[in-house]
Amino acid sequence: RRSATHRAARPRIFRGPRALSPPSPERARRLMLVEERKKCYEARDAYFSCLDANGGRRHRRSLRGLYEKHCPPSWVKHFDKKREEDEKLRKLLEARSDADTKAGDASNAGK
Repeated sequence: RRSATHRAARPRIFRGPRALSPPSPERARRLMLVEERKKCYEARDAYFSCLDANGGRRHRRSLRGLYEKHCPPSWVKHFDKKREEDEKLRKLLEARSDADTKAGDASNAGK
Protein backbone atom coordinates (compact mmCIF):
# COMPACT_ATOMS: atom_id res chain seq x y z
CA ARG A 1 0.00 0.00 0.00
CA ARG A 2 1.34 3.44 -0.95
CA SER A 3 1.35 6.50 1.27
CA ALA A 4 -0.86 9.50 0.57
CA THR A 5 2.12 11.58 -0.55
CA HIS A 6 3.20 9.03 -3.16
CA ARG A 7 0.50 8.40 -5.69
CA ALA A 8 0.71 6.66 -8.99
CA ALA A 9 0.78 9.01 -11.94
CA ARG A 10 -2.51 9.04 -13.77
CA PRO A 11 -2.48 9.26 -17.52
CA ARG A 12 -3.58 12.65 -18.77
CA ILE A 13 -6.48 12.75 -21.15
CA PHE A 14 -6.34 15.33 -23.93
CA ARG A 15 -9.62 17.20 -23.98
CA GLY A 16 -8.84 19.62 -26.78
CA PRO A 17 -7.40 23.11 -26.80
CA ARG A 18 -8.92 25.39 -24.18
CA ALA A 19 -8.38 28.44 -26.36
CA LEU A 20 -11.09 27.30 -28.76
CA SER A 21 -13.80 27.05 -26.13
CA PRO A 22 -15.34 30.35 -25.02
CA PRO A 23 -14.60 31.32 -21.42
CA SER A 24 -17.33 31.10 -18.83
CA PRO A 25 -19.20 34.37 -18.14
CA GLU A 26 -17.45 34.69 -14.75
CA ARG A 27 -14.00 34.12 -16.29
CA ALA A 28 -14.80 36.58 -19.09
CA ARG A 29 -15.81 39.19 -16.50
CA ARG A 30 -12.57 38.65 -14.55
CA LEU A 31 -10.49 38.89 -17.73
CA MET A 32 -12.26 42.13 -18.58
CA LEU A 33 -11.44 43.50 -15.14
CA VAL A 34 -7.79 42.58 -15.63
CA GLU A 35 -7.72 44.37 -18.99
CA GLU A 36 -9.44 47.43 -17.53
CA ARG A 37 -6.92 47.60 -14.66
CA LYS A 38 -4.06 47.22 -17.12
CA LYS A 39 -5.37 50.17 -19.18
CA CYS A 40 -5.76 52.22 -16.00
CA TYR A 41 -2.20 51.51 -14.85
CA GLU A 42 -0.78 52.26 -18.29
CA ALA A 43 -2.67 55.57 -18.49
CA ARG A 44 -1.58 56.51 -14.96
CA ASP A 45 2.06 55.67 -15.67
CA ALA A 46 2.06 57.62 -18.93
CA TYR A 47 0.54 60.67 -17.22
CA PHE A 48 2.94 60.56 -14.27
CA SER A 49 5.91 60.09 -16.62
CA CYS A 50 4.82 63.18 -18.51
CA LEU A 51 4.62 65.12 -15.23
CA ASP A 52 8.12 63.92 -14.28
CA ALA A 53 9.50 64.94 -17.67
CA ASN A 54 7.71 68.34 -17.56
CA GLY A 55 5.89 67.57 -20.78
CA GLY A 56 3.90 70.16 -22.69
CA ARG A 57 0.63 71.39 -21.30
CA ARG A 58 -1.47 70.07 -24.17
CA HIS A 59 0.15 66.64 -23.96
CA ARG A 60 -0.36 66.56 -20.17
CA ARG A 61 -4.04 67.43 -20.59
CA SER A 62 -4.63 64.64 -23.11
CA LEU A 63 -2.84 62.11 -20.88
CA ARG A 64 -4.80 63.30 -17.85
CA GLY A 65 -8.01 62.80 -19.83
CA LEU A 66 -7.03 59.21 -20.69
CA TYR A 67 -6.02 58.61 -17.07
CA GLU A 68 -9.42 59.79 -15.83
CA LYS A 69 -11.22 57.88 -18.59
CA HIS A 70 -9.60 54.51 -17.87
CA CYS A 71 -9.46 54.70 -14.05
CA PRO A 72 -12.34 54.89 -11.59
CA PRO A 73 -12.57 58.30 -9.87
CA SER A 74 -11.70 56.80 -6.48
CA TRP A 75 -8.51 55.31 -7.97
CA VAL A 76 -7.55 58.63 -9.58
CA LYS A 77 -7.97 60.34 -6.22
CA HIS A 78 -5.92 57.63 -4.49
CA PHE A 79 -3.11 57.64 -7.08
CA ASP A 80 -2.91 61.45 -7.08
CA LYS A 81 -2.73 61.57 -3.30
CA LYS A 82 -0.12 58.82 -3.18
CA ARG A 83 2.01 60.58 -5.78
CA GLU A 84 1.78 63.84 -3.81
CA GLU A 85 2.83 62.08 -0.60
CA ASP A 86 5.68 60.28 -2.38
CA GLU A 87 6.92 63.58 -3.81
CA LYS A 88 6.88 65.21 -0.36
CA LEU A 89 8.80 62.26 1.09
CA ARG A 90 11.33 62.33 -1.76
CA LYS A 91 11.95 66.08 -1.25
CA LEU A 92 12.28 65.61 2.50
CA LEU A 93 14.81 62.80 2.06
CA GLU A 94 16.76 64.83 -0.50
CA ALA A 95 16.87 67.82 1.86
CA ARG A 96 17.99 65.60 4.73
CA SER A 97 20.65 63.98 2.54
CA ASP A 98 21.89 67.40 1.41
CA ALA A 99 22.02 68.60 5.02
CA ASP A 100 23.94 65.50 6.08
CA THR A 101 26.40 65.96 3.21
CA LYS A 102 26.97 69.63 4.13
CA ALA A 103 27.41 68.75 7.80
CA GLY A 104 29.92 66.05 6.86
CA ASP A 105 31.84 68.48 4.63
CA ALA A 106 31.93 71.09 7.40
CA SER A 107 33.27 68.60 9.97
CA ASN A 108 35.93 67.36 7.53
CA ALA A 109 37.01 70.93 6.69
CA GLY A 110 37.77 71.67 10.36
CA LYS A 111 40.30 68.82 10.61
